[in-house]
Amino acid sequence: MNMEDYKLKLQNFWRHNEKLIILIAGAFVLGVLIAGLNYWNHQNATNIMYTDETQVITNEDGAVFFFSIDEPQLAQNTEIDFVFENVDRDTALTIYINNERVDEANSNTESVTVDSEILEEENTVGVRRESIGFEDQALVSASVTSSTNFQQLIFVVTNLTAIILVAAPLMYVKYTQYVERKKIEQKFPEFLRDVVEGTRAGMSLPQAIKSTNEGSYGALDKHIEKMTAQLDWGIPFDQVLKTFGKETKSPLIKRSVDTIIQAYESGGNVQDVLESVGENIRSIKTLKQQRESQLYGEMITGYVVYFIFIGILIALNNFLLPNLAGAQEALGGSDMGVGGIGEGGEDLQDNINLYNTWFQRLVFIQGLFSGLIIGKLSEGELKAGLKHTAILFALGYLAVTFFL
Repeated sequence: MNMEDYKLKLQNFWRHNEKLIILIAGAFVLGVLIAGLNYWNHQNATNIMYTDETQVITNEDGAVFFFSIDEPQLAQNTEIDFVFENVDRDTALTIYINNERVDEANSNTESVTVDSEILEEENTVGVRRESIGFEDQALVSASVTSSTNFQQLIFVVTNLTAIILVAAPLMYVKYTQYVERKKIEQKFPEFLRDVVEGTRAGMSLPQAIKSTNEGSYGALDKHIEKMTAQLDWGIPFDQVLKTFGKETKSPLIKRSVDTIIQAYESGGNVQDVLESVGENIRSIKTLKQQRESQLYGEMITGYVVYFIFIGILIALNNFLLPNLAGAQEALGGSDMGVGGIGEGGEDLQDNINLYNTWFQRLVFIQGLFSGLIIGKLSEGELKAGLKHTAILFALGYLAVTFFL
């Protein structure tokens, strides 16, 4: 196929799908714009302060900066990110907020989550060196972010709305194609039955197909009309059937059409073949319905397992690991291990933060594969699981935002 053929094919595709393409492109641009504005607004709303004034930390002097929060009692997601110089485990620094010790910095970058109970409208952050040392450290920069649960909820809901807006046109197209394909498959056995009646009345197979043009087969009517027109134009019968099977986008009908073509070209008993094909389609449809009803429980089980998985991660992240950190502190900071914690210069709190990151990733990984598996089990197609994946992703996003 040369370049001219590609251009012609592209022009035909545009002509037949112009409105749909514009709708999809418009929804994509609008969704990305909403997500971008939402992120920009959220950043402006949550960034409380930022300082890049370097403060040297010596044996006598520490670093101090201040920040304000309008309603500290509502702040649920307050975090301070520090950047230091010359800090390691041997020269650890202690971080205080409103004269309360909250954490220890033993690397050049440190992130501290602040409990709302110690926050005030005007807050003082101090960084001091408790042990005597010969090399000075420095606070290079610090930033404070804080938000309420309501702000987080608005941020998440707006993001989900943007994602739905981007995906909605494509999902609608796929869904309408799926519904139309099911309707065509439902009417196809009835169409074959009428064709068989025509051949029994003495018509040839092409004549019998043309005679069904006056019937009512729902979504199949437009395809029958097109086949009739193609036969009137003198297009070869096998080519007409192949085009019909391809345009229905149904693997079941395409296989049936291939069988009919082979029987027609070999001179076999076409009536028996048509009856057999129609009966097989009805049997396959019945089996699919039985399988879907039997596997409905498996689909529910898939959702329940996903919720249990998220619940376990929340319990680990919010209860078990913090209690281990508290136990380590109660024992005087001895190296307690969870899968090698304490090795490689990382303490328990560093690993808790690492686990939290991986827990969040696992929620989305589990959502992706659980959705695909649910679709495969319930409808027999992996792509049918995309809608389940979208639902699980949305639920996982909410869980990650508010609980992990």
